[in-house]
Amino acid sequence: MFIDTHLHLEKRWLKDDTNRQFAIDDINKNKIITWAVTSDIQSYKETIEYAKQSKYIFASFGVLPWYAHEYVDRFDEIAKLCEEAIMLGEIGLDEKYAKDKACIPHQKPMLEIFLKEAEKNNKIMNLHFRGKERESFEIIKSYKIKKPIFHGYSGEIDLMKEINDLGYYYSIGRRYNEEKLLEIPDDLLLLEIDVLPTEDFKVPSEVFSDMLERHAKVRNITLEELEAINQKNVLRLIGDDPNLNEMKKLIQG
Repeated sequence: MFIDTHLHLEKRWLKDDTNRQFAIDDINKNKIITWAVTSDIQSYKETIEYAKQSKYIFASFGVLPWYAHEYVDRFDEIAKLCEEAIMLGEIGLDEKYAKDKACIPHQKPMLEIFLKEAEKNNKIMNLHFRGKERESFEIIKSYKIKKPIFHGYSGEIDLMKEINDLGYYYSIGRRYNEEKLLEIPDDLLLLEIDVLPTEDFKVPSEVFSDMLERHAKVRNITLEELEAINQKNVLRLIGDDPNLNEMKKLIQG
């Protein structure tokens, strides 16, 4: 069974409604457990609606750091949605790719709203860090969260040993660095699509199959072994969360 731990289905990243429906139909047909991460409040609302079309799609609430300044007056609303959500993400810190620098001073205060909820209720958290990975890591360490996922890790390899020692997870997708992929222990590796290709659109099952083949080749294991690693790690992450019992049942058959 394919399990995608990070996929954007919202309009911000998948603008073509026809392709989105193809993606949802493919998820249903191939029984792909899909963690549908979101970028802001509007995209979370959209994704909740998409999830109604598939028992395999699970909506995760996040606000990307690029939009932090747009929500300064809505932090109470964000905190409430964090509490209601079954998973959190995508959320983090990113000065490197921020087009509007007005977001930068508000990124950390917004991230901490999510961190407090993840700490309080032991929730899975999909994290986006680009630049200042050391600073980001120190912030995560300061909270007692057990299920952080470093999505598309882009920091230094030297820092990975410290991340590994704390048992934090990585989700790796279509864009990856082979050297970093090899630094991830089996028990901390998760697989993701992130964003479906738009120009040469392919449905999730095709993208995931291709990604699985390339990653397995790098790690010198079989496709079945890599898929089993991903599934085992997902089950460990969701195992003690009653809000994810339906996902657990689907995976275990």
